[in-house]
Amino acid sequence: MNISGVSAATNYAAAVRGDKTSGTEKTAKSGMSDGFIERIKAYAKEDAKKGVYMSEGFTQMRLAHMKQYVSPDRSGPKNQVMSAIQAALKEPHPMLQALEKMLEKLSGGCSANLKISSVQQAAEIFAPNGENIASYNSLGGGWTDIQTKAEHEFFGESASVYLQAYREARAEMQSSQPTPSIETSVNIRA
Repeated sequence: MNISGVSAATNYAAAVRGDKTSGTEKTAKSGMSDGFIERIKAYAKEDAKKGVYMSEGFTQMRLAHMKQYVSPDRSGPKNQVMSAIQAALKEPHPMLQALEKMLEKLSGGCSANLKISSVQQAAEIFAPNGENIASYNSLGGGWTDIQTKAEHEFFGESASVYLQAYREARAEMQSSQPTPSIETSVNIRA
């Protein structure tokens, strides 16, 4: 049920104000800079020396880089949605049994769809391009970040660069090792 024009709607709007929008769209390509590719190769070479594929250090570096250059801002809209849910739960309203509300103009140009009752609260956050980037369920463990297409592409491209560099480093290590000479001796006593 979509309710508009009531005092609860006024409180929701007040709770989610923040018309910050980002003018730049984050893409997988924007995250794959030459400097980042060199960092991937350096990690792959070091990991190959250790005999470890995709070390914890590499994984953490890649996630931090993705969050900065590829991932949409999820924290701002999540905070705004939680404020709207809290405002709705504080407002005594006879229709709170099944309230649905669409929030627009969240930070980063995001929007959200909320479903609020006294028993359960749920929300989905959408990026400006309409892609679902996060969901919330009060009964299902809280927030879940949903991987975007750009994040998926970034993981694929960075894993491909890493794999190639890792294989090259392993091949170089194997070719630089001297081949053991095979000496055979047979001692036959009869």
